[in-house]
Amino acid sequence: MTDLQDLLRATAAEGSNTVDLAEDAVANRIRHRRTRSQRLTVVGTALVAAAVIAGTTWAVHPGDGHPPTASGPSAAAVPPRIVTSDYAGPSGMEALLVATLTADANGCVRAQAGQSEVTLVWPRGYTVRGDSQSFEILDAIGKVVARSGVRISIGGGGADRFQNTWTGRECATGGRLWMVGGISARR
Repeated sequence: MTDLQDLLRATAAEGSNTVDLAEDAVANRIRHRRTRSQRLTVVGTALVAAAVIAGTTWAVHPGDGHPPTASGPSAAAVPPRIVTSDYAGPSGMEALLVATLTADANGCVRAQAGQSEVTLVWPRGYTVRGDSQSFEILDAIGKVVARSGVRISIGGGGADRFQNTWTGRECATGGRLWMVGGISARR
């Protein structure tokens, strides 16, 4: 009964003054409406499935700021990044870290000390140039103080937690933090 009522309402909405109540004509119009409704349901379901697949693909292979995928840019194309503190001078702490500078898949510069990686916190004004395979760290006046792949001694000491005034929060991954002091090449 509701299909017939829907048909009558649709016909009235179309502005038609006549309604063909012949049984075959009514049955054909009802079948036509059901077929169209089923097609719309199938198309809608396909669109929802495509959106879910696209969303899942994005979640598995995210965009900028995430590690490159095998089909993405090479590691050398990722620019290196450093964490800098809000303090302009080197750390006054006197501990020593012997390490080699490397960059991870995100371009974050790390100190590779044995089996562990340490996030270095450089003084304000320090910068990095090059790419993630070969880079240099420059002090506030532009002098090269360290290079990737070279074993160096880094004075300074550990920090308890990442400060809100530091840059490069995305490079602080929860491991050890080291406030950079004096740097010298290891012989």
